[in-house]
Amino acid sequence: MTRVHRLHPAPTRQAGQIATRLLPVALLLLAACDKPPAFGETNSLIVVSDETLWQQVEAETYARLEPTVFTIREEKKFNVTHVDPGGSELDELLLWKQVLVFGLPGDPLIEAIAAAADSAPAAGDVLQASDVWARGQLATAIVLEAGNEAASWRAALPGLAARLDSQYRDYALGRMFASGEDTLLAQTLAVQFGVRLRAPQIYHGRVGEDGFIRLRNDNPRPSERIRSILIERVATDSADAAPLGPEAVFAWREGIDGVVYNVPQSFDRSPVEPRIFDLGGAEAIEVRGIWQDEGTFPAGGPFLARAVRCPDATWFFDAWLYSPNPRASKYEFLMQLEEILDSFRCTSS
Repeated sequence: MTRVHRLHPAPTRQAGQIATRLLPVALLLLAACDKPPAFGETNSLIVVSDETLWQQVEAETYARLEPTVFTIREEKKFNVTHVDPGGSELDELLLWKQVLVFGLPGDPLIEAIAAAADSAPAAGDVLQASDVWARGQLATAIVLEAGNEAASWRAALPGLAARLDSQYRDYALGRMFASGEDTLLAQTLAVQFGVRLRAPQIYHGRVGEDGFIRLRNDNPRPSERIRSILIERVATDSADAAPLGPEAVFAWREGIDGVVYNVPQSFDRSPVEPRIFDLGGAEAIEVRGIWQDEGTFPAGGPFLARAVRCPDATWFFDAWLYSPNPRASKYEFLMQLEEILDSFRCTSS
């Protein structure tokens, strides 16, 4: 595991190299609290490398670091922007939240990140450190092999992509629980139904008089973003119950659209295959689609619906997102909804 420490001043020779490459030396020598806040979104990746080398690996890098996921259309998980170390935009782009530097040991930017990580860079290393050039920044050094730069770049991509995706997931889920866990809802579900569900307080979960369980997060405001989960318990005899299938989930979703929500919804199925999986020992199935309000105000977004077969009941879940800003990542908030649904268990113990 890479050790990450506050940045120490670079040796004099390296500082001189950095100055000649237009690196903001003053920022490197400042304590983290004195540096400017990082710019941009966490899923924006600034890739710094020699332009000639970049042209050799550009296609593979985009393919690995910009995978897509279907929300209401194919959406990139990350957005890559490349800059040459001698480019006029470097000073500004080094202040973004995610900076990836591809280079050799001795390259000034590689050495800056390695110093912050308290490591000596060697070919094949992937080093990370926080607050190198800005507060709230994560900088990654991908150390290449001299004379084999393009091949070593390509070899690093699978592991790098997996690490970035895992870190982004941790970031998104960590933000979700910043408000703390809704222990009252968890206790209510355990006592009333004998099941377990973990949700943040900010979702304001409650059990309605109609028997439906509702969770909703309108932050920062409903016109900008809504995350909603509706849950229904349908008593079943597991011995006589028909196998779960996607049509049963879509039929349930269609049945609640015009009854449970304040504004009736319709939906289209998404081109994503239904997922059949085990959820804590229970049979489960998930389908996805795109919902639309049938009211006068046009609204819509992605949803995922599930059914989970417990011994005494089938539990149905409808989780949908409203996030009309085309520049905002829907993937992040769908991950949060998935995390809540994934926490469900048929027993509270």
